[in-house]
Amino acid sequence: MVSTRFFAGDGRLFSKKQYIMKTQNSVTPQIGSEGTTQTRSVKHALQGVALALALVLSLGTAQAQSVAGRIAFGIDAGGNKYYGNYTDNQFAFHGDAFIRWNIFDWLSLHAAYNAGQLKYKTTQASFDYQGIYATPVGTVNHTRVGGWDLMLSYNVFPEQTFVPYFIAGIEALNFEPKNANDVSLRNNANAVYSKNVIGGALGVGFEMYISDKVTFNGKVLLHLPGTDWLDDYSDATNPANNIRQDAFLTMGLGFSYYIFAPPIAAKADDESSRTSNTTNITNVYNTNIIKGDTVYVTGPTDTVYLMRPKVNTIYNFPGTLFIVNTDEFNNNEPGNMRNLYNIKTLVNQCPDLKVEIQGHASDEGTVARNQELSEMRARRIRTWLIGEGVNPDKIAGTVGYGTSDNAVTEPKNASAATLEAARVQNRRIAVKVVQTCK
Repeated sequence: MVSTRFFAGDGRLFSKKQYIMKTQNSVTPQIGSEGTTQTRSVKHALQGVALALALVLSLGTAQAQSVAGRIAFGIDAGGNKYYGNYTDNQFAFHGDAFIRWNIFDWLSLHAAYNAGQLKYKTTQASFDYQGIYATPVGTVNHTRVGGWDLMLSYNVFPEQTFVPYFIAGIEALNFEPKNANDVSLRNNANAVYSKNVIGGALGVGFEMYISDKVTFNGKVLLHLPGTDWLDDYSDATNPANNIRQDAFLTMGLGFSYYIFAPPIAAKADDESSRTSNTTNITNVYNTNIIKGDTVYVTGPTDTVYLMRPKVNTIYNFPGTLFIVNTDEFNNNEPGNMRNLYNIKTLVNQCPDLKVEIQGHASDEGTVARNQELSEMRARRIRTWLIGEGVNPDKIAGTVGYGTSDNAVTEPKNASAATLEAARVQNRRIAVKVVQTCK
């Protein structure tokens, strides 16, 4: 990206090495004595990213939800740290604006614009090198940076309300090195290098759901711009600079808003009519013969004997288990398939019986995701029943209620075992009679 031939002011053509040696007037900045080398700087930056990653992962057991198809826009604000020939302890403001699209629950595309100023003090070596372009030792030079980023993130815990992620991608960066008086530094003023470069960025981040559409988020990125001129200096003759790459670290916190999110479906019928005109029967199959109202079951394939079950009677099956955050049956759990066959037996007890399959969820995760899961799981039961030979006409429809019709209230301050016992009752499939036997 950097030209290898340079013109001096008198029109003579020099190689990059000749040009640097000539313009230094035999004065080579003692980079090692003024700060860390670039190799050490990049190493320290990577250590910073690793530390941030460890912090994020230590928080990863909280709850969250990343849902495919959602699009958010947001902003982050924070600071940056420059790593290069004149690295010191200067931090400066940095921020970005971004759009995030969740391609899948676990994979998101980020498009962002970031901007800020990288700051580094004038040292004696840089003062000698810059000549008439220098400001006094101790004053702060700066490089304005602005970049467009296109990155992908891997979402580590997409089913939780706190979602850490790894992120990496490409960056188109523009930079402008200037001194403390806002005057272009030496090589910038003489157009020695291109100020538009293509590089990359990688790091870690998180989003934490405050509500279904609003998240608190943050990220730490290491920017590798693909140039050694961020600070207006590049020393090809110094063997210590075996990695000729300036870099900078950005870190920020902010908020995002999901402008597109899965809608929460309205209930299939009026709440008051469901309360007054339905009978709920919960079936728990723990012994060989179980009685729940007028339902008798002695085995997975036995007949359920009913005398004209009432229309609007709802049979609850909390033992129907799914893999977390999916509509796939969790057949590793003992008795799950037996519970599925009990649903089939209920639906198939007479030719004229028609039912509605209902899905329900516990309060874990976001309302939007729970709504989506309850709908998916109700449809999955219908598909399974038809695959088992049930006449499709016997299934009048499917509906998901998410967390809007919990069987029990989930306690806020309770042991993990007590809370899970309540959640199991709310994570259920229900079968509602819409037409009874003749």
